[in-house]
Amino acid sequence: MKKSPSLFSLPCRLIFFAFFVFILFNQQLWAAEWRLAIAQSVKHSALDEVVSGVKHHFLEDDSIAQYIIVITDNESESAGANSESIRKITAFDPHLIITIGTQASQLLSRHIPLIPVVFSAVTDPVGAGLVEDPQKPGGLITGLTDMSPVEAHLDIIIRIQPEIRNLGMVFSQFEQNAVMIKEHLNKVTENYGVKLFAVPVRRGEQVTDKALEILNHIDALYISTDNHVVSGISDLVKLCAFAQIPLYAADPSSVASGAVVALSIDYFQMGLQTGAMSRRILEGADPGLIPVERPKEMSIAINVNAAERMNVFLPMDIILAADLIFDHFPSEYP
Repeated sequence: MKKSPSLFSLPCRLIFFAFFVFILFNQQLWAAEWRLAIAQSVKHSALDEVVSGVKHHFLEDDSIAQYIIVITDNESESAGANSESIRKITAFDPHLIITIGTQASQLLSRHIPLIPVVFSAVTDPVGAGLVEDPQKPGGLITGLTDMSPVEAHLDIIIRIQPEIRNLGMVFSQFEQNAVMIKEHLNKVTENYGVKLFAVPVRRGEQVTDKALEILNHIDALYISTDNHVVSGISDLVKLCAFAQIPLYAADPSSVASGAVVALSIDYFQMGLQTGAMSRRILEGADPGLIPVERPKEMSIAINVNAAERMNVFLPMDIILAADLIFDHFPSEYP
């Protein structure tokens, strides 16, 4: 009887070796290949961190992702399907669209309705018209909200400035999320016996020009996760240092740029969370059945140089509790 070849015979060993080499050098054949469109409302460091987190998530596994990244700033809703961002993304034909910020999320979800959308860094997805019910979004959209813990922000401000009576805020009148946070802050400050001086910024107006209108009436200035305002943070911190008015923020990137303190979302971690949700949808999950999520991690950021320049003392308990400590400050005053 003729014997079958042994598993350790030369022909079998050659077959196994060839198969091993094939696997080693052709892993990409088994890796998922995704085309992802990322639409960002405006270019600033907090939203950039979300983008970095999304990309990092897909680098951690065997997925192969191709990206197109567009900035939708200054593209009006009336442009609709004729906007440059819509044309670029449509031509790219992505498997999924990730939108970062309220304006980009509104634009893309309304004008490319047949491709799943995962939004991120949207303060009020219901008020923005993205979903009707955060627990059951429905349709082809879900995502993450970055609603600021406004009351906790005010607690920290009062901890640093116990005698504060007048708090200023500059907010974008054309950003739905910024208006919502302003309204929420107005209610909270009333409960604390603090008067809020809120001044709106319209499209085309300089943030520092509007801040100048209230500087003589306030003890401190607060900015939220307001994409337009945060994009002008460098000039704003210089102005506050010159006027000796402490500037408080809601994201760590603003503190890195010169604000005094922020209790904030970790936007890189939010990007990782956004990437994980996106991957679930790419692998077959129904976005309409995935509840809108909140960030899982918060952090305290302080800038010791900014505190000194704005003439404010940071209590030791806040320094010890800080997750991020910065000392950078723009070198030139306005």
